[in-house]
Amino acid sequence: MNCNNANNISIYNLLLEMGVKCKKHNSSQAWFLSPFRKETIASFKVSKQLNKWYDHGEGIGGNTIDLITRLNNCSVKEALSILNERSFSFHQPEISINEDKPGFEVLKKQNLQNKALITYLESRKISYANARIYCFELYYKSNGKSYFAIAFNNNSGGMELRNKYFKGCTGSKDFTTISNGSSSVKVFEGFIDFLTYLEMHPKEMNSSDYLICNSTALIRKILLELKHYSTIDLYLDNDVSGKKASSLIVQYYSQATLKNDLYAEYKDVNEKWMKNVYRR
Repeated sequence: MNCNNANNISIYNLLLEMGVKCKKHNSSQAWFLSPFRKETIASFKVSKQLNKWYDHGEGIGGNTIDLITRLNNCSVKEALSILNERSFSFHQPEISINEDKPGFEVLKKQNLQNKALITYLESRKISYANARIYCFELYYKSNGKSYFAIAFNNNSGGMELRNKYFKGCTGSKDFTTISNGSSSVKVFEGFIDFLTYLEMHPKEMNSSDYLICNSTALIRKILLELKHYSTIDLYLDNDVSGKKASSLIVQYYSQATLKNDLYAEYKDVNEKWMKNVYRR
């Protein structure tokens, strides 16, 4: 991991992973109790858009590396090592790519075969056999630079994009439904968690429908889709947005069941699967 990769790690999600108390947040910023000292009034501001932090109590701020070096009283090299060891636990800020913007060009789409992308999935304990059914590769140009990523379609023709150092989307943002003609549905926040579930329960692949949110910001739209089901199992993240979305669904539907107690000590299904301690 280099400095650019490290500074793309979401400070907001990193602090949540560390158990730092978030007092309030919206789509652009969040306020935490400072991780540097004990306090009761939040003075630690995080800009989600800029991925920067500022501690009003001490009058200092910076990027992801600055935060880690200060928290651990370590060098930049040591901070990179710390982040590299735990990088898969930290969700990066999602970047939206506008296909209509000048400078964006899709080069090609093809079946999943890129060794780097397959290795990334394997590092998340996702098999090629499962991933190739639902995912493919997208090669594209943006602002004159070429990129490639794992792609996962949503219901509006948009794509969720992932590689080891990047989390983004292109096209219209929407959830993804995978229909098997069932009256039951399992709900996941992202496609990595969905694929993880298939790894854990290979015989259940066609036993229910699946809904992958792709963003909890779509929760109102998702609520309308869920009315078609008599059984709803929720496998959303154990963070603020995931718990809020789960709570809202449970309020609307008595047939909805929370499943996050199965991975209560972890952020999501995949993180626990990677630790090899998931219990069915």
